[in-house]
Amino acid sequence: MKKPMKQILLLFTSIFMVGTMLSCKEEGPHKDDIVKFTATINSDQTVPRVSAAGKGIGVFEYNKSTMSLKYNITFQNVTPTSVTINHATPAWEAGPILFELANNPTGGQIQGSETLTNDQQTALITGTLYVNIPTKDNVYGELRGQILADEEEY
Repeated sequence: MKKPMKQILLLFTSIFMVGTMLSCKEEGPHKDDIVKFTATINSDQTVPRVSAAGKGIGVFEYNKSTMSLKYNITFQNVTPTSVTINHATPAWEAGPILFELANNPTGGQIQGSETLTNDQQTALITGTLYVNIPTKDNVYGELRGQILADEEEY
């Protein structure tokens, strides 16, 4: 009598465990088609280091299905010669330009979108892309902001 009771208990425990596992849903940014990123743009992150009063913010939405990166970048107290997205590995170094988003922009804001390659998508997700805003006085960048996934995305 004891042996069948153990088998029945084991059967019900197994059914419960399988049911629990099947009811779990995996969630996270890797499951979402749209992932949001932000860049805090200032002179604190520039390479080589400069001191400037300018600042800005970059807001990005990446669609993993279309591989399209939408951007809205605002800046103030700076007269840029361009606004670019650069790639640096490691992230705290200076790196080459991937995209020139604007040449001699005026008005303190640029918007648009770029289509990324698989390698560029990896660089975006791993945090090695950054916004660079050079000026005539600081041709390597007066302002910089690392493009990082929003905290609520994790």
